[in-house]
This record gives sequence, C-alpha cells and structure tokens, in this order.
Amino acid sequence: MIELLTANHYKKMPWKNGAGYTLELARSAGEELTEFDWRISMADVTTSGTFSQFMGMQRFLTVLEGTGIALNIDGATHTLQTLQSIQFSGDRLVSCNLLAGPIRDFNLIYSPLHYTARYQWIEDSSALEFFSSADVIFIFNQSILALELSVDGQRFKLEQHQSIYIHSNQNVKHFIFPASAVRQGCWIELSKI
Repeated sequence: MIELLTANHYKKMPWKNGAGYTLELARSAGEELTEFDWRISMADVTTSGTFSQFMGMQRFLTVLEGTGIALNIDGATHTLQTLQSIQFSGDRLVSCNLLAGPIRDFNLIYSPLHYTARYQWIEDSSALEFFSSADVIFIFNQSILALELSVDGQRFKLEQHQSIYIHSNQNVKHFIFPASAVRQGCWIELSKI
C-alpha cells in the first residue's frame, strides 16, 4: 500500500521523559510510547537535556533545522550540524547541548530483533533510480522545494515535510527521481527479519 502523508496525518506525542513532544510520522502497530517495532518522527528540541532511553532499540538521528547539537553518548561528544546524522543504541545514556538555539531533528527508532534498516539522505541532484523489496519504505522531503518521484510509474510530488509511506509491501518497487536543482530527502527501508 502506498500513502502520501502530510502534516494532517502526523500525530503529536509526548516524549517518554516528559520534556517535550515528538511529531510521529509513521510507526508500526501500538499506541503507547514504547509499544512499537519502529517509529519515524520529528521533534523540536528547544533546550539542552537528556534523551529518553529506548532499551533494545537502535536509533538514527538527523538535524533538520537549526545550527546543530552536541550529543554526549556514554561520555563521548558528537557534534551534528544541519543534515548530519548519527546512529546509536537506544540503551545508551545520551544528552544534548544546543549549539546556538533550538533545532528540529528527524528520527528513526527500530528493533534490530525484528527489522533491518537502511537510512540514507539523498542530496544528489542528478536523476536517480532505485529498486526495493523492503517491507516498509519511507521517503521524506526536507527541502523547501518539492521532491518529485515515481513509484512503479505512479507520480508523486512531496512538499516540504511530506512523505511517501509504503507498507505491507510484497513486490519489488521501482523508484525514479528525476533530476532536481535541490534535493534533501530521507530514504528509509525496513525489512522484517
């Protein structure tokens, strides 16, 4: 099934630690804060502080907007600026310091016991072609310019922060991205183990 997701589809959820909110773009079944095998979300981080732990999960985090953050992961500091990403275990003790004001981040949290994941930012402006048979495929547009693509010949135009969500996939899908002046899109694949 292919769905075009807009802001009206996204769900505001409190952080596990109660210090803020996340905008949930898509997730596996379950309604509670910890009842999922995977979740894709955005969050506005307005103060420095401690991240929620997600035991047994893996996390990808990308800074979407703002100057950046310094993440302290088990005592090691990692500085991320706009469109830079990091992967870490949800078991880790993580805190962040904002470099110069609030940021917006983009997150994938998933269970490595149930899924393998591919998380990649596409910034190449040339024409691209992909094939995928992943169970879940998620494409997110960060650019202020529309992201155009076709899936098995069906055309889509994603405005900023809109997404394509393909789930219950049982076939190889063919993706074509025409040449574009600016492209800032995230490509996520989740395959059941």
